[in-house]
This record gives sequence, C-alpha cells and structure tokens, in this order.
Amino acid sequence: MADDCWRIALFGGLSATQGTRTHRHFETRKTGALLACLALFPQRSQPREVLAEQLWPDEAPDATRNRFRQALSTLRRLLETPDATGSRVLLATRGEVRLNPTAITSDVADFEAALCTAAQSIEVTERVQSLREAVELYEGELLPGYYEEWITAERERLAIAYQNALGRLAAALIETGDYSEAIVFARRAIAGDPLQEEAYCNLIRMHMETGHTAEALRQYKELERVLRDALGVGPSSATRQLLSQLHASSAVPVAGASPLNPAVRSVSAAMRANLEAEGGAVPLNSPFYITRPTDEQFEDAIARQDSIVLVKGARQIGKTSLLARGLQQARESGAGVVLTDLQKLAPEQMVTAETLFRTFAEMIVDQLDLDLTIDVLWNPRRGWNVNFERFLRREVLNTLASPLVWGLDEVDRLFGQPYSEVVFGLFRSWHNERSLNPDGPWRNLTLAIAYATEAHLFITDLNQSPFNVGTRLTLEDFTQGEVARLNQCYNSPLHNSAELTLFHSLVGGHPYLVRCGLHRMREDGLKITALEAEADHQDGIFGDHLRRMLASLMHDAEMCDAMRAVLKGQGCPTLESFYRLCSAGVVVGKSARDAKPRCGLYRAYLTGRLL
Repeated sequence: MADDCWRIALFGGLSATQGTRTHRHFETRKTGALLACLALFPQRSQPREVLAEQLWPDEAPDATRNRFRQALSTLRRLLETPDATGSRVLLATRGEVRLNPTAITSDVADFEAALCTAAQSIEVTERVQSLREAVELYEGELLPGYYEEWITAERERLAIAYQNALGRLAAALIETGDYSEAIVFARRAIAGDPLQEEAYCNLIRMHMETGHTAEALRQYKELERVLRDALGVGPSSATRQLLSQLHASSAVPVAGASPLNPAVRSVSAAMRANLEAEGGAVPLNSPFYITRPTDEQFEDAIARQDSIVLVKGARQIGKTSLLARGLQQARESGAGVVLTDLQKLAPEQMVTAETLFRTFAEMIVDQLDLDLTIDVLWNPRRGWNVNFERFLRREVLNTLASPLVWGLDEVDRLFGQPYSEVVFGLFRSWHNERSLNPDGPWRNLTLAIAYATEAHLFITDLNQSPFNVGTRLTLEDFTQGEVARLNQCYNSPLHNSAELTLFHSLVGGHPYLVRCGLHRMREDGLKITALEAEADHQDGIFGDHLRRMLASLMHDAEMCDAMRAVLKGQGCPTLESFYRLCSAGVVVGKSARDAKPRCGLYRAYLTGRLL
C-alpha cells in the first residue's frame, strides 16, 4: 500500500490509516457511518439524496441535506491535505459522491477479492493461500456499534461469507493432507458461530479421519450441551449418525493413528456417501440421479445447438445437476464448454456491466485455455457491450474449431441489477443475429441459462428479453413414479405402494427432501411411520433444511404475511409474492389464487411457527 493511500478498516471497528496517522474516532457518529458506506461500496457513485436519507431517515429533506454537507466537509478535512499537492480522496459532484479508488483500500474489498480468487483457483495450494488471506482479514464483525439497516444486512452477509471461508479452508487443507491445520480452522468456525451444527460435524469428522475418536466424542458431547442450553434441542439425526459411526470405529487407536487406517477409510467412505445425499449438485457418475422428461428435452436442445436454452425451476429442484449433464454431453460431442456460476461472483465483480463482462471474458479465456490478454483486447473508448461482443465474435467464435456452449447458472443474481435489461438485451441480440444471418459466427453459440425467479418481474421490454425466445424448459418436482425409481436406488426402504404414497404426501416430489429422507431411512433403518412422526421437528431429519427455510422467510415480513395467507387457504395476496415464494421453492400452484405449500412437511412445519 502506498504511503499516501488511506487504508479503511471495517472489520472489528472503523478506522482510517494513512502512514503514521490513524483516525478511530470521528467528529460525529454519522461522519463515521458516511465513510463506512462509501468504503463498503467503493466502485459505486452514490446519489447525495440517497446517502442523506439513508443516514438520517427520520428527518426532513432540508435538514438531511445540511447534515450531509457538514459530514462530507468533516470527512474531507480528515482525509485530504489542505495543500494543492494532496490527493483527492472524496470525488463529489452536485449529485453524487464516491471515494477515489486510487486513494483508498479497505479490508472488506481485499476480503472479497481473496474469496473471489479462491473460488476461481483450480490448484488447491492457491485456494488455500487465498482463503487464508481472507479469513485473516476478518478481524471481527463488520462495524460493531453501528446498527443502521444497510450495515446490519452487510454484517450478516459478510459473517456468513467468513464462516463459509473457514469451512472451505478446512476442506482445502484436508485435500493437502494437513489435518492439524484443518482442525484449527474448523475450531475457528465453531468459535464464530457456536450454534452451527455442521461446523461441529466437520470437526468431529476430522478427528475421526485421524483416528482421534476420544476427541471426536468430546466434541459431540460439547455440541449436545450447547444445543441443549441454547435451544433446548438435541443434535439432528444426521449428527446422531456420526455418534453411531464413532462407536463403530472405537477399535481405532486414539493416538497416532494414520489416516490410511482401513477402519478410518471405511468411516470416510460412509461419510462421503452421506455428503452426496445431503444436497447440492448430484455428481455426474452418481447412481442416485433420476432422469426426468426435461433431461431429454435439454439434451436434444444442446444437440441441436439451439441459440438459447432456458431452464427454470425452484430452488433445490436440480437445475445445476441438469445443466452439468447437458454441458458434459456437449464436451463429449466435441464442443467447447464454458460454465459461469454467478453465485460464485464477488459483489465487486457485479458492480457494473463493465466489471461483470470483463469477468466473463476472463473466465472464457481461462476455461477455454486461450492465449489472449483481455487488457489488450479491451478498448476503454468503446462501450463494454461492444468490447465483449467483439471479443466473443472475433477471438472465440471465429477461432474455435467447434461450437461453443456457454452455461450460465444462478442467473437470478442479475435480476434487479441496474444494468440487467441491457445485459439481457445483448443476449437477445445474439439470438436475433443468428436468425438474420444463419451462416454468421453466432450460429456456433448456445447459451444455456438456469434461473428460478420469473424474469418478467424485472424486464419491462419483452423485445429485449432472452426469456421469451429459444427453448424454454421448466424443471418440475419428482412424480411419484420417479420417487419409486429413486427408492429402488436406495434398496427400497419404502416396502410397498402404501408406504410410497405416504412418503410422497409428506415430502412431495421435492428432490432434496426425497433423497434425504430415503437416505436416512436406509442408513438408520427407519420405518416410514417413524420418519413421519419426527419429520417436522426442529431436531428431526429435515431440521436444518426447515430452519433455513423459516429463517429466509422471517427476513422478509411481506413474504411471511403472504405465506400465512397461503397456510390459511387464501392463496397469495399478490402475483409478485406468488412468484417469489414459488422461486424460493416454498409454494406451488398454477396461479396466486390456488397457491399451496410445496409439500405436507412444509405445511405442518410452517403452520406450527407462522400461525
């Protein structure tokens, strides 16, 4: 960091440091809040009126403008030298304010950049290095003592990112064989969130992997105590299964055992099976993947090299797993394949369309192993759309010896961005170009787009939308017949059609709940009646999933009210609330009027907690 550059620290407390000067106390609390807001979003020019209303939400407009001018003037005196040679730190116009990106750095920006680098790293050692950098930057929660709504939302988001980084770092260290370091970071994950049951489970597994069963058992007992004292509940069924595995592996020596011990390997294999069954994308070689009619339709569209293939479906319905299989089919046919998972992008990569499409271009170069430098190709005098389109047409489509299939997952992250309509308009223009010039370069491009939310809520000009052209597919829940096929994959824990009907009425065709329920029945030897009896309990088989769903609803009062109406049989009060609850995977129905909970389990659990 240059000596004249300000370092803004936001984790663990607000401070601004330049060389030997450090400001930890500001003339007013709102002056500090203004600096925090500008530093949290350094790439964004923020309207003065919005900032003023955000900082003084309960005061009259004239008063907020005066207070804002005073706070801005105070910040300028603190951060800028009075002589003409000093760098301008605050870039302010009559309408907007931002920090000069060449004059400041921040721990939050570096934290998110490190996470982004880790997400894109193929080599495990690079991933470990970036994740270490990220977790060390997190010196405490964001801006303690500040309770503005926009700060608390960022505080929660970054705390979750930190917890996830600790888990990812521990997992990456295990890949390198460094179990002792992995355990250190697993303990930090527990210290950061003592009620995070999965963090305890990860630590227990690591002790089991290294043969330290006594320490694994101690951690299990500690988890029992924490859950009992804080929530009045016991460990979940999945965690109790770990206890059974602990007893089964008790013959493994407590000290000095090698991770290669056969007894430990058998425990590891069992846990890998558990992890596969718990959700996320289903591996390509998994025996538990159930094909649905949409699979064939998707594969046909990829084989035809359609210009746009859309896959819409609720959360946890299998969109990513379907997309992975279509892309693999394209690879096997000789096509070039690029996958962009927007869930992995850091916020700074999505601040503007310019930064987003530079990121896209770099991903394409990396995944196709092209000998290109984006900085050379990107002309700042052109718009981002011209730069990207020229790059894609000239350097990719015109040079590849095969078609290109570009998979875009979690596209919902673009909905609501100020530039989203322009981005989607660009996608639509490539489809139109292909129709107008069938022999042109765009004939070699297929966009495979997976999303959950109704696109028309965010795109007003349908002529600029890629969501009403191409091949449109909707991924539905499992039918009862598909559940029966999956039941056979699990060696038929449901013994007859009556049990199958009872199970389907409980979890519907929700792919995650179906797989989780069948897996637990097979592994724990549960009968369907026992599963049904504990299904909606906080500490039951589906407890973690249900608690996360409820927590998501509770963050949005409007969605809570809409869900209460659904539970009362009144349907959704608005079309928007219906689409949002459908995309979240909480309700199903053909219209807002006939909306109902997605399955019997959701109805029972949410009725007991919302009504």
